[in-house]
Amino acid sequence: MASSLPRICYVLSHFFPNASGAEQQALAQGAELVRRGHSVRVVTHFIKGLPVDDQLEGVRIHRWIKTSSRGPLFGISFVLGVIRALTKLRPDYDLVHTHQGLWEAISTGVARPLLRGAPTLIQPASSGYYGEAEELARTRGFPLLRRAILRNTRFVAISADIERQWLALGVPPSKMVRLASGVDARQFHPGPAGDRVESTLLPRPRVVFTGRLHPQKNLPTLLEAWPAVVAATGAALILVGDGEDRAALRDQASRLGVIDHVQFVGRVEDTSEFLRGADLFVLPSVAEGMSNSLLEAMATALPCLASAIGGNTDLLGTGDAGILLPADRPEAWSEAIIRVLTDGDLARSLGQAARRRVDADFSIEAVVDRYQVLYRAMLGLEPAS
Repeated sequence: MASSLPRICYVLSHFFPNASGAEQQALAQGAELVRRGHSVRVVTHFIKGLPVDDQLEGVRIHRWIKTSSRGPLFGISFVLGVIRALTKLRPDYDLVHTHQGLWEAISTGVARPLLRGAPTLIQPASSGYYGEAEELARTRGFPLLRRAILRNTRFVAISADIERQWLALGVPPSKMVRLASGVDARQFHPGPAGDRVESTLLPRPRVVFTGRLHPQKNLPTLLEAWPAVVAATGAALILVGDGEDRAALRDQASRLGVIDHVQFVGRVEDTSEFLRGADLFVLPSVAEGMSNSLLEAMATALPCLASAIGGNTDLLGTGDAGILLPADRPEAWSEAIIRVLTDGDLARSLGQAARRRVDADFSIEAVVDRYQVLYRAMLGLEPAS
């Protein structure tokens, strides 16, 4: 290695402009590594109409992977595409880091003999039904695919639930590392929203959700809770994001008689001002790794309510920085939302504690510090901690 700063190659199935939580986290970490002098590349899917080779915030993007959409040929074509890319780029990286853990991890496991000693770090994005471990178990050829994945050098768990699932799959404890996701605490901070955003939102009190409108996010349960919330507080539910569930959620809000208290903002590039324009954040998901949306709300010093699953429990499990709720009980959500909206002292206490947690453990700088230590240990540049 020519420099003491490891050169990193990320592998993700999708990347910007197609981006959800894992992609956003990879870009945030990659951009911070670039600011510190590292070289960071991303190997990802080809997107028609976009440059094959691109750059974003100093991260070099290689959209080289072309796949077949025909059943099992998808997996084979994806693996071959990753292997070709990593082989071609081999002079330009020291370590491979996947920010998703299914076909990405299968590809790097198969490619290991061709990488000329470059270690591979696998970071699953989520747990539960939508997580990679359970998806792997549902995939044809599971025993063979599992063996390929276990050939990788190390694994990162960003939540206790991910760690449990992957140890159960057979990852040796000696290969498992617990780290976390991070948030830009300079971009996401307390304060008022700008006039432009403030003028577009329904009147306060406002409860905000940010993220994909997708079955994983379990938003129908939240809407079932909304008639009771409206009756007690008149609150508006602000849904910031887009996705396949949008039409069904709008229909559900109409049937429940709360459509005038639900606002579909759509997808926005920067959610920070929408968070600053809210009084409470909610995340009723049935599966999460470590939610970027929850971290961003915590950094904004919003009181946060989240389902008691996945990485939500790692972030809010102490009870002082937010409230965990069962994902399948609308009445529990309505009761908790009403309680926080009508108790200003509780809301302030939860929000302030959430911001303190972010500053102490989950700023993007603190998280990248820990990844740098891990990278150097994997490359033999310093002892493993």
